[in-house]
Amino acid sequence: MIFDVASCEEIIGFSFKDKNLLRQCFTHASYTHEHPSFQNNERLEFFGDAVLGYCVSEYLYKNYPNSDEGALTEIKQSLVSHKPLSEAIQRLGLDEYVLYGEGERKNLKNHSAACENLFEAIVAGIYLDEDGGLEEAKRFIFDELSPLFPKTAPERATKKSEKRTPVKDPKNLLQEYVQKYKKGKIEYIVKGRKGPDHNPTFVVSLEVDGKEIAEAEGNSKKEAEKICAEKGLKTLQTKQKSSAAQGAKPLAVKSAGKTNKPKGEFKAKSGKTAAKKRTNKE
Repeated sequence: MIFDVASCEEIIGFSFKDKNLLRQCFTHASYTHEHPSFQNNERLEFFGDAVLGYCVSEYLYKNYPNSDEGALTEIKQSLVSHKPLSEAIQRLGLDEYVLYGEGERKNLKNHSAACENLFEAIVAGIYLDEDGGLEEAKRFIFDELSPLFPKTAPERATKKSEKRTPVKDPKNLLQEYVQKYKKGKIEYIVKGRKGPDHNPTFVVSLEVDGKEIAEAEGNSKKEAEKICAEKGLKTLQTKQKSSAAQGAKPLAVKSAGKTNKPKGEFKAKSGKTAAKKRTNKE
């Protein structure tokens, strides 16, 4: 399949010195399965995700000085998540240039995920290219995502009534829970990959403080990690509730000692007291 280098560079707004690197950005794993001599974009996606996160975090930190960590995290997640990245690629029309294998092209059920991965791969490609670098990568990122940034700084989440509803990302929720209750280090481990290269299934396990608490499968490592986080959070919360229930002590009943005394004993003591009073009178 002929890859249109010139059109892609024109849309991206950057001319790659390494044209093979640009092609790799657009190469889906299914294409590599049918054409083993080409590298796919999975490694670039991995690196681009980190570069994207750094660039957006730096921008937010510098431009919203009065926003607390919670508010900044919420904005960041709304910018670097699946939907805005996928929509940006489709809005530019770059999804039309993705190199799919023939089998995958006939059934593009994961097309949206491929678009998200392409955005991250392009960020990495620009960063790694000899004529690129961090500033060029930032330009591409902010050209496409800047309309999504808040025009005014979000309020500081200091009072309960002002707290924003957090983005319900399972991995973030798990991280917050683990930090709150000091459960230890979180680690996601890819235990395996099965299925054809054009439609793989990843098996990922979740360890907290060195102990495996969940395992899940997904069409991507990100998806499997999110499912793992959901399962792991439920497991930790259930254990926490169970421990709290076992540690709870029953309330003491102050009057129990008096009301439970045998009636006979009470009468006996009353009789002795009456006899004592008669003796004193005599």
